[in-house]
Amino acid sequence: MSTHTFNFTYDEFKEKNYPSLKTIKFGRIYDEFNNTHEIDISVQQKCTKAKAGLPINDIYDELSKNFCYNLYKIIVIVNNLQNDIFNGIDKDDNMNCLYLKYWLYENIENLGPKGLSVETFFQSLKNKLEVEIRSVLPNLCTFNKLNSTEIDKIRSIYAFLLIYYRNLDKFYDDKLIECKYLNYFGKGLKAYYESITKCSDETNEENYCKEFNELLKIYNIDKIYWKNSTNNTEYNYMPDSNADCPLAIESLKNPLRLIYQEKNNTLHLSDQPIVLLNNSIISVSSAMGATVGISSFLLYLFKFTNFRSLFGRGKQRDNTIFLNEDEGTHGLTFPISELEHTNFGNSEYKISYHSVGNS
Repeated sequence: MSTHTFNFTYDEFKEKNYPSLKTIKFGRIYDEFNNTHEIDISVQQKCTKAKAGLPINDIYDELSKNFCYNLYKIIVIVNNLQNDIFNGIDKDDNMNCLYLKYWLYENIENLGPKGLSVETFFQSLKNKLEVEIRSVLPNLCTFNKLNSTEIDKIRSIYAFLLIYYRNLDKFYDDKLIECKYLNYFGKGLKAYYESITKCSDETNEENYCKEFNELLKIYNIDKIYWKNSTNNTEYNYMPDSNADCPLAIESLKNPLRLIYQEKNNTLHLSDQPIVLLNNSIISVSSAMGATVGISSFLLYLFKFTNFRSLFGRGKQRDNTIFLNEDEGTHGLTFPISELEHTNFGNSEYKISYHSVGNS
């Protein structure tokens, strides 16, 4: 049943060996972050100095060291400080911080206990490490103080964007992915949608919104349309099944259409305006195409058959207007009520659209 409680970890997901997902970039970077066996002694010393004097719960001691090592990897690669090759970390990728944040927040949730405000420690550690190596990350990368609920929510958004959305073509091709994983990515989609509304006010100073808005500055889905619909029947799924899963790609392109089902609600996402007709969703371009097609068919009947006689002489004026439809420009108006999202946040973000084919 859909009441199943599930804690997503990328390690478990990776062990399923879904063929199309073996080579995605996120997986290579995630593995690199978990590789701490070949850390140079000089790097260990720098991280020890950076940690000195910073209070942290003992349960996070090992995680804080590994976080420092991974942060060091990113800083030296981005700033060309050394020629070490760290698998998957690209110096020109401004999303390196997002990969690190997902990795960190997953580890924090796995360690527990819940509710500890350790995030201020990680930002302080970042600041001190940058002093130690005399170099800073040129890109946005702030570790805000978040509670456990906020960490869980933002991590699901990172998972949706970095693992699922950036690899839509691969998820579309792989029909064997279990529903429990797709439901987790769907929760991230829903959290993304809710956070757009919650954090669109620039005066919102909540740490969660600072975290989310920084995410939008780094990676944003440009020109998307949302619509919520309500169903009379509650949706349920089997977590270990791969049939009728909560998150589905109805169309990969022209237009892109995703749906996420949760109980009596369905969330729709598309890269084109969308219209709901009797619980079926179509894009405006498809609706326009269908309308033009029907119009062309009726035009043929009026011109070349006795179809017009069915309407009598009293319809001649309407008939004439219809026959002259191709002589001018005619706009089609659709009752669209969905939220259009185009670069939410400050206008100077200059976010570019990311192709779904990127891995």
